[in-house]
Amino acid sequence: MALTILPPKGSFIRNVFTLMTGTVVAQAIPIMASPILTRLYNPEEFGSLALFSAVASMIGVIATGRYELAIMLPQEEEEAINLVGLSLAITLCLSTITFLVVAAFNREIANLLGNPNFSIWLFAIPVTVFLTGLQNTFNYWFNRKKRYAKLSLCRITQSSVNVSANIGMGVAGWQKSGLIGGLLIGQSFSTAYLVWQAWRRDRSKSRLVNKSLMAKTARTYKDFPTINSLHAFSDMLQNNGVIFLLSSFFGPSILGFYFLSVRILKTPLMFIGSSVAQVFYQKATETFNAGGNLQGLVKKTMFSLMAIAFPIFLLILFLAPYLFSHIFGKEWREAGFYSQILAPWFFLNFIFSPITQIPIIVNRQKMGFMITSIGNLLILISIFYGGFIAKDIYLGLYLLSTILSVYMICFAFWLYKAAGQVSKIIP
Repeated sequence: MALTILPPKGSFIRNVFTLMTGTVVAQAIPIMASPILTRLYNPEEFGSLALFSAVASMIGVIATGRYELAIMLPQEEEEAINLVGLSLAITLCLSTITFLVVAAFNREIANLLGNPNFSIWLFAIPVTVFLTGLQNTFNYWFNRKKRYAKLSLCRITQSSVNVSANIGMGVAGWQKSGLIGGLLIGQSFSTAYLVWQAWRRDRSKSRLVNKSLMAKTARTYKDFPTINSLHAFSDMLQNNGVIFLLSSFFGPSILGFYFLSVRILKTPLMFIGSSVAQVFYQKATETFNAGGNLQGLVKKTMFSLMAIAFPIFLLILFLAPYLFSHIFGKEWREAGFYSQILAPWFFLNFIFSPITQIPIIVNRQKMGFMITSIGNLLILISIFYGGFIAKDIYLGLYLLSTILSVYMICFAFWLYKAAGQVSKIIP
């Protein structure tokens, strides 16, 4: 009798494994290239990339009005495909509006960001917003269709093209544009792949899309643009607020150190966690609709991620400065100290991030928004205290890591309790 190494096709563990395989490969590429990139680009240029990403993500997170999250929820295929159409329509509108604003107030926005030389890159923001909207929409459509192999390949494509462009432009001497240019090129290739795959397999479903059904689904899922968009924008404001405050208080070099630190801490684990999160969202939605044990799924997911994360963060906690200086170059040792300080917070964030989708599934988005708003405010207060009052980046980061670690534990307890309450009231 043949032995089966992999779990059954279509199972929760098999789907996680499929996405995780692609994302691990995708993240191995920039990690392996980081020692090259940190020698081609200096901290100030990494700071410029951080600023561009901050501006783009502020708008990109609401590119679809957050309707892409609802694509997973309908039982009827017709309703789901109209959510796809609605998401794409909103993306086109918002991208156009963004371009008009950039064209009209280009210099003013650049000066407001404290970097007049950044004005040329503002014209790339509408492009990034458009690509982000397309990518997010088809990511959730493919998730609904359980096409996890395609999603994995998409991530590998984006990562490999991005890094190749970064290195090529850096070697060619285009340091000022290499990091941002590579980001745009990689995103363009991966989005084109998703669109092509969707058109090849699902274009017959486009006939189901019409204005009246799109309007109906917009009303049915109105909480996504009115509540979840505020939630997501608040999260982006927290992330980008840190970028803006660090740049303002400590300058581009410190911002570059922080950016690399967070990138190394967050990216590999975030993409492993996001693979789990995507499959968790699909499985948790099914469990909720079937009246199953949602709390049990939450507990299983958290303990699985804890087992993955513990040895990684233990290594960072004790050896980060040594590793950063030897791998990325001596000038990046400072980023290792930042990683060491922030490790406890990122450890907990990695474990709990997939289950933060619980409020969407159980229709408790308002309460979830209020709780996460408190967390976002605590982050900004910590950095503001370190920069404006203490004028000490280390004190600000220690305060940030301590406060947010306590906050994450409290938030996870509420999410677990909410999942348990729902499972009790469903027959």
